[in-house]
Amino acid sequence: MSTALATRCPHCHTYFRVTPQQLALRDGMVRCGACREIFNGEVYVFERTELTDATASAHIEDDTTGRMTLIDFGSLRATPAPRESNMQEELDALSKAIADLQSKPWTEPAPVGLSPAEEEDTEQPAPGFVHEARQRQRTSRVWTFLLIVGIPLLLGALTVQLGYLFRNEIAARSPEAARYMRAVCRRIGCTITLPAQIEALSIESRHLQKLQDQDNHFELIILVRNIGTTSQAWPALDLQLNNATGQTEIRKIFMPSEFLKASEIRAGIPAASEREVRLRFELNGNPAHGFNIQIFYP
Repeated sequence: MSTALATRCPHCHTYFRVTPQQLALRDGMVRCGACREIFNGEVYVFERTELTDATASAHIEDDTTGRMTLIDFGSLRATPAPRESNMQEELDALSKAIADLQSKPWTEPAPVGLSPAEEEDTEQPAPGFVHEARQRQRTSRVWTFLLIVGIPLLLGALTVQLGYLFRNEIAARSPEAARYMRAVCRRIGCTITLPAQIEALSIESRHLQKLQDQDNHFELIILVRNIGTTSQAWPALDLQLNNATGQTEIRKIFMPSEFLKASEIRAGIPAASEREVRLRFELNGNPAHGFNIQIFYP
């Protein structure tokens, strides 16, 4: 008596003896030798105790392929004993088998319950849930590829865009970076100027006086302070002259080129510094009783 593994076909309830190696070939999927239906042999496997004689063997060996095929226990019949052969015939048969093996390429074993000729014809379509799982897996791989490739591209594009928008501030903070950025701008047609942050500038003092040796000529003196951390472009001046009632009678706009040299305009107002501005102009009409001065970027 011996203990062996067996499985049962759920369609025709035929019993077959199996081995773990047979079930592992295709994750337990086998074809019934009686009704030809496919089922998972691992689900219906159990231990079976019976005689271990030749007629109760749970498998037969194919002389040409050397592969195992499941057969019905009940269909086994006593087979006649093989005829005795002499030593020469056995040697000839062994030599022929070795020659056949050497002349044919090695192929993977066929799945349990299938012969090589039937394998292609009996291939069953995958269940719906298997197809859906494969589709989700393919979609997941596509999204993973897009994320791996797309995120660096998006970060690079964002860096370039921020560098373009804040190129003036970057150039003002880093003279080394300003040199490279100006070279790039010459190629793409952009310009780099000093930052124009009006909130960083203020007028600390102002004074308007008439020149003694010239009639109707005045001099405006103001002190402009830059409280920012970078150099700022020179602003324009908005001068408003008021009458005795406080109403604005004359308004004059002065651009930086009217009271500064070109080199001073290019240098701007250094960070955390004060610069004095002197502006002379001619004024005709009624004398002004007051004035107001403001700075702005056009």
